[in-house]
Amino acid sequence: MSWQDKLQNIQFSIKTGDGKEWFPLFKTGEKSKEFNTSIYDFIDVPKSLVERKQPKSSKYPLTFWFDGENHVETAEEFENSANDKRYWIITHPYYGTIKGQPISITRNDVNLNITEISIDFWESIVFDFPKSNLSVQDNTLTKKDGVLDNCAVSYSGRKVQATEDIQKNKDATLLIAKSFEKIQGDDTFSEYQNALSKALKANDKLLSDSFDAILKTQVLIDSPSDYERTVKEKISAYKSVFTSLNTILNTVADKLFYESIGASTMACYCNAAVNYEFGVDYVTALEVESVASDLIQIYDSYLQLLDSASTSNYVVEVGYQPNPIVQTQLNDLILYTLSNLYNVAFESQQERIVYVEKDTNIVLLTHRYLGLASDENIETFRKINDIKLKELFKIKKDRKIKYYV
Repeated sequence: MSWQDKLQNIQFSIKTGDGKEWFPLFKTGEKSKEFNTSIYDFIDVPKSLVERKQPKSSKYPLTFWFDGENHVETAEEFENSANDKRYWIITHPYYGTIKGQPISITRNDVNLNITEISIDFWESIVFDFPKSNLSVQDNTLTKKDGVLDNCAVSYSGRKVQATEDIQKNKDATLLIAKSFEKIQGDDTFSEYQNALSKALKANDKLLSDSFDAILKTQVLIDSPSDYERTVKEKISAYKSVFTSLNTILNTVADKLFYESIGASTMACYCNAAVNYEFGVDYVTALEVESVASDLIQIYDSYLQLLDSASTSNYVVEVGYQPNPIVQTQLNDLILYTLSNLYNVAFESQQERIVYVEKDTNIVLLTHRYLGLASDENIETFRKINDIKLKELFKIKKDRKIKYYV
């Protein structure tokens, strides 16, 4: 069927979670998709083998319009239906039937006789996957501990550490500790300083007991994932740790240390990401997406550096290849975490964006979009929309406004 036939014979429609169906005018758009992949390099073989696994969810930026005399009322009815948390079914002339969830909805009424709606739409499986009798938090904790255990075994398994590595590891340990300074408080300071002291002392004995040295450093990294802090604060600290680890990897010991500590850091990141208080740590889907996106970027950077550090294994003393057990477990943990973060995103509040139809003020807008113009809601609304002093008493027409439902 040609594209002309598809446009003529397949009507664009949206079936929202409450079962209502909508047939707006639509704009042809785009889609994006990523694949879960594994990349393998072989000595004396040019290029790489890329093994493609199952695809990840596609993303669709959608734009459509409600028109006619009742377009405002129709748009409002659509927004009310969009509040239902159940998945949508979209019939698209180009992309067929798509099941998924809206992440962000923008409404624009600046043009007469039409209301424009823009949506960031994620395709999704419609049941919880993977399924387990254990909670996500328990499963993640188990997977995280497995990664840390094998990282310690991998690092200590090859006796390639030299005297200069003692100071290198201690310097790295101090940088790790510095990354967590901002989230220390009276409830954690003594315990964390004790963990830091043990890690430094264990690295003094690196040549005689490299397993204990890496284990004590892992404890230093792991303990903040259970702090009574917001997910945002902990994730920021783990990102800082990972950034501090990025360095030139010259020796096999450097590479083993980076592989083990980098994987341990990401495993703890995953543990921190799923131990959240719903409605406090993750209020909006975009906040969840940010945590997931940062994890993907960190993991990609980690893999790229390991790939560039890989050498021939023919000469045991100087050859290096990433540990397959560590990398398999880490990949499994990251994919599991991302899967569950996307589930959280679909349960979180949607971001809504509108454009003010006429001059108004913060009190009226707060009452309209948050339900009650209390001091607390007004302050929340002001922060969400970055409203400065000059706008407190007058918000002009066509000003972009965000709120969450």
